[in-house]
Amino acid sequence: MAIATTPFYLDWTFWAAALALLAIVLSQLPPLHLLLRPKRLDVEVHSRIGVTHMVGNPNASVVVSIRNTGGRELRVRSLSLDVWRDGKPLAVLPAQNYFETPSSQSSVLFVPLSLKPGETWAHSVLFLNFFDRLTEKQFRENVSALKSNIRDKLRAREEDDKNLVLADAALVEPFQRLFEKLFVWQPGEYVCELEVNAEPGSASYSKKYRFTLYESDTSDLRQHCDDYKHGGGVVYTSEGHGSIYIPLTEHVA
Repeated sequence: MAIATTPFYLDWTFWAAALALLAIVLSQLPPLHLLLRPKRLDVEVHSRIGVTHMVGNPNASVVVSIRNTGGRELRVRSLSLDVWRDGKPLAVLPAQNYFETPSSQSSVLFVPLSLKPGETWAHSVLFLNFFDRLTEKQFRENVSALKSNIRDKLRAREEDDKNLVLADAALVEPFQRLFEKLFVWQPGEYVCELEVNAEPGSASYSKKYRFTLYESDTSDLRQHCDDYKHGGGVVYTSEGHGSIYIPLTEHVA
């Protein structure tokens, strides 16, 4: 005689176990309203941009705040500033370093980073292009020669002479030439576009801002060149070679 069995879909213990398993799975997932949020970044910048140069090579610094307002983790691959002056393309400056805290005296290397939903990354970011390999090699050789020349002159001066020594003009001239070749911070109206490249690409962000450099700003930056004959800004870091901070506003086309 066959024994009657209850189909599994009519067995309340099966459904109780299934519902318990489903509850466990759902508890490990983000809330539905977070999953439905679009993948996006909210980006803000400080109201000033710092501009300077390294022997003419343009540098810019901006405090950038990036927040993941979407429902999934996002990866920030890179940041860059595209710069125009008076409507003409001038430079593309990638983010190379940033300061970990407002009181940090030295910067750290910028690398791709991940942001969880609601997480914020906010730092002062340095945007610049490094010298190409050939320029870097020649630059290091010129620095070495200038440093040796200044060292010899320091040893030869009178013991009580505390004045800065003047390097040989022929050893200073390569830095002056490089400055004239690379210097771009002329007076004018500037537009810079901050680009945040993210993964996935749909979360990437870009926005344009504007700032103005006056003749006095350019003059201050060009004066850095006057210190090369003493080694300032080349052999050693000069305090007077810091950035000029310019008001930065949103660009309205």
